[in-house]
Amino acid sequence: MIQHLKLKKIRLPLIKGLRCKVIGLFLFAVISMSLTGYLIMITNHGETIIANRGVIYLLMGGDCLIFGLIILLLNRLNKDIILREDAEDKLLQSEFKYRNLVENAAAVIYSADILGNINFVSDKVIQLTGYPSAELIGMHFSALVDPAGLDRVARHYKDQLQTGTAETTLIFPIITKHGEQKWVEQFVILLTEKSKKIGFQCIVKEISEQKLMQQELEASEFRLKENQLWLQSILDNTTSLIYIKDLSGRYMLVNRRFTEVLNIDHDKVINKTDYDFNPIELADHYKLMDQKVIRTRKSVEIEEWIDTVEGERNFLLIKFPLLDEEGNIFGISGIATDITERAHYQQELIQATKDAEEAKKMQEQFLANMSHEIRTPMNGIQGMTNLLLETSLTHEQNEYAKIIRRSSNNLLVIINDILDFSKIKAGKLVIEKIDFSLKDVLENVKDVFGHRMEKKELDLLVEIDPEIPDLLRGDPYRLNQVLVNLVGNALKFTDKGHVRISVKFKAATATGAILHFSVADTGIGISKDNLPHIFDSFSQAGVDIARRYGGTGLGLAICQQLVRIQNGQITVTSEPGKGSSFDFGIPYDFCEDVRQLQKAVTNIDDYAGLLTGKRFLVAEDNEVNQTLIEHVLRKAGGIVRIAGNGQEAVDELKANPDYDLIIMDLQMPVMGGYAASRVIRGEMKMGIPIIAMTATALIGEQQRCQEAGMNEYMTKPFEFHDLYRCIAALLGKIIQRPVPPEKSLDIPPLNMPLKRML
Repeated sequence: MIQHLKLKKIRLPLIKGLRCKVIGLFLFAVISMSLTGYLIMITNHGETIIANRGVIYLLMGGDCLIFGLIILLLNRLNKDIILREDAEDKLLQSEFKYRNLVENAAAVIYSADILGNINFVSDKVIQLTGYPSAELIGMHFSALVDPAGLDRVARHYKDQLQTGTAETTLIFPIITKHGEQKWVEQFVILLTEKSKKIGFQCIVKEISEQKLMQQELEASEFRLKENQLWLQSILDNTTSLIYIKDLSGRYMLVNRRFTEVLNIDHDKVINKTDYDFNPIELADHYKLMDQKVIRTRKSVEIEEWIDTVEGERNFLLIKFPLLDEEGNIFGISGIATDITERAHYQQELIQATKDAEEAKKMQEQFLANMSHEIRTPMNGIQGMTNLLLETSLTHEQNEYAKIIRRSSNNLLVIINDILDFSKIKAGKLVIEKIDFSLKDVLENVKDVFGHRMEKKELDLLVEIDPEIPDLLRGDPYRLNQVLVNLVGNALKFTDKGHVRISVKFKAATATGAILHFSVADTGIGISKDNLPHIFDSFSQAGVDIARRYGGTGLGLAICQQLVRIQNGQITVTSEPGKGSSFDFGIPYDFCEDVRQLQKAVTNIDDYAGLLTGKRFLVAEDNEVNQTLIEHVLRKAGGIVRIAGNGQEAVDELKANPDYDLIIMDLQMPVMGGYAASRVIRGEMKMGIPIIAMTATALIGEQQRCQEAGMNEYMTKPFEFHDLYRCIAALLGKIIQRPVPPEKSLDIPPLNMPLKRML
């Protein structure tokens, strides 16, 4: 089109020159025709013309006038033509400029008729919509509008048409030829001609990027407003007091709870300081806290008692700094939480804890008193019975003495069960880690039940896997306690047959092995209903069982706990009328330095002469126990001096310090064993060995004895050979009794590494 305009512009001068030539030829022809007519008239009517010369001149004058008029008209016509051609030239130039502007404008320009059908569109439209301009001619503009916004757009331009609004602007989304959504801003001019609406002239500009930014801004503002609403809702409904101060201490924000608790109007707080509504001492206190937060840039946490409309309340106040993006502090925030109820609860809890501790102490004291009051006479009964059995007795007297010993042993088991149960429940039962002989433990169990087995005509069978080394590291006392409980339980419910103890190698560990122990009997068995409860505390397999066989119902519960705290597990299988089997596994380490442990002896005569010449000081207030210990020590060759209490023992040592060993009771009048030991170790600086001997056997007592300076710890009643061994160990003596060849222990040589024999 632009090239066509240029071509027309080049041809205009040519047209003007041609027009001038045509006018000149026309005038020349008219003049030539007039002259030719006059010549013909002269030639044909020469005489007449001469006679009518005036007429001829008149005609010639008229022709000249006519020629003049024609020339004048032709000149005017030529000027009009020239003006018209100049106007057309300017119009073409204007149209060229308009077309050039339309084609190079950043916006898309199009026009549509009164119905909305496109009749002109600039070539830029392809960049915006993907449609070529020729393809859009005749298409209704609504075909490009996003269907979601079509009703709004159609209603807008219908209103413009009805109201005759000259110009409007509308933003809406369009859909391109490829299905892409774009946002446009459309400026529309209503075209009229002689007051008649004939169409629309539109300028369209894409604003997708601006619209996206606007949407993001609106979304951000919405989120900000939403967060502000959330924050305000939280501030207004939280039970804590929340506020923000600037660095000058002026309150910039407080929540509803703040004003309610302090009974102050919101307007009287904002832009005010603590000095405006608090006593000066309290305001100074708050200011110091604020300054500390500003100075350290760290939070501060304190408890404050504040007078409120609800009375004095206890608040946990946390103040912390407010920092900007660059880490500069610009304010202080505080959160105060009402902890009055918690404070009261803590006070009650503290009091309850004190009460519980007092009750625990009372319980421990009760157990200590009970243990002392029972064990002390039991020690005398058991010890004197053992001494009695060492004398010459008739058969009947011997049987009576054995019955007394068995009865005292049974009573001692009950006492030990109760005390051990208390220790286990308190979680303070200590598991030893010492070297011991497995065969010694099993032999001890056989010795304990030998007489009873013989009386009931039962066999006590002991089987040990030959792969298991005899020397192990662990707690032999707790193993002995479990086996004694299980064997005693089996013996109680078995009237014929046997009780079998078997020990097998179950699995290897990094330092030793897990041993599987089994105690099986041929007794009355346990019903399936009672099996799940057999290990419950104070539980027995029925009222008739408890009435017939007795017991506390703690033995199996203690066994289970003792096995568990040694990282083992105990199970039971049983069939009524055929017997029961209790099985448990306990891991033990192998001894690193193998040494031959001496076989236990039970007869007092085996220790005759062991302590010959050794001087012993016994601090004991009970006369029966004095007699018992003195007899036991003298029987082995010792020289004994009895002191009735700790003070007498201290006085005796000051007068005669040449004693080899002290046996110290813990609970004595005037001065107890702890106090006496501390005097001997602290004031007197004496290192003489001290064996603590007590009837209480409470939790932590052994440790307290060690802290007081005592070397060993024994409970009453005691076994003679245990006392002899303890004394011998402290005095550096070796207790040795040759083992018969048929019972010799298969023990590796001294200092030879022990290997697992598999």
